[in-house]
Amino acid sequence: MPHQLTFITRETYDSLQDGITIEAVLSVGEDPFVCKAKVDPGAQVCLFKREIGEQLGIDIESGYPRKLDTLTGTLLSYGHSVRLHTLGLEFDSVVYFSATPNLRRNLLGREGWLQKVRLAIVDYDSVIYLSPYEDQG
Repeated sequence: MPHQLTFITRETYDSLQDGITIEAVLSVGEDPFVCKAKVDPGAQVCLFKREIGEQLGIDIESGYPRKLDTLTGTLLSYGHSVRLHTLGLEFDSVVYFSATPNLRRNLLGREGWLQKVRLAIVDYDSVIYLSPYEDQG
């Protein structure tokens, strides 16, 4: 039985990069920070570099501590409320910042992003489709 889905945003991504990378804008107050983040439906949380949180004026260690399991061990991170903007969608979200500097990549995971959107990916065409979860279009 076929199913039809409707999305408000359609964007292409660079298939020559590792993973699916999109622009993410984080803000706390008036000063936004623009960065690149990997779409990672397997990641439990949204995880960003410590340096981004510091640029936003966040006291990293004052957040909710959380140990994350990675392929190479555990990573300590701290959760903070931010405004997150991706592919035309914007919402309040809790994201985590690495306790240590120089994290290799930013991740858009389940908590904080994927649970707030409807997502479809056609990797063969390098296309990502996105809508707010509430939009039942």
